[in-house]
Amino acid sequence: MKWFLVRYIYEIVCGDGNYKSQFDEQLRLMLALNSAEALEKAEESADSFHPPFKNCSGELVTWKFICIADLHEIQTPDDGAEIASIMHEPIDVPAFLDQVEKRQTFLKEHIQFITSELDCFDN
Repeated sequence: MKWFLVRYIYEIVCGDGNYKSQFDEQLRLMLALNSAEALEKAEESADSFHPPFKNCSGELVTWKFICIADLHEIQTPDDGAEIASIMHEPIDVPAFLDQVEKRQTFLKEHIQFITSELDCFDN
């Protein structure tokens, strides 16, 4: 079996459609014997990822499958393997670094909270 990276494109449809168009681009991993099987499996799975729901305004929100835009075989990753890199050129460097620090603090606090909750189940 081989791993494949699949890039899905969806249109987010909300209510009567009277809104600014939104598209959701998703990267998902698919396990298959070869690229043909991966593509077939990806297409068959495309409509099962997002069940419809009603938003806070009571409007039905759905994801309309547009296409599979890319399919790439990937090697089984090693620990610490890079899967994405995003280059930033912020106009306000101090504000950017402040936001990064806030995210780091939130992540550490959130992980600590979840870990302590799970510890309660061990007793």
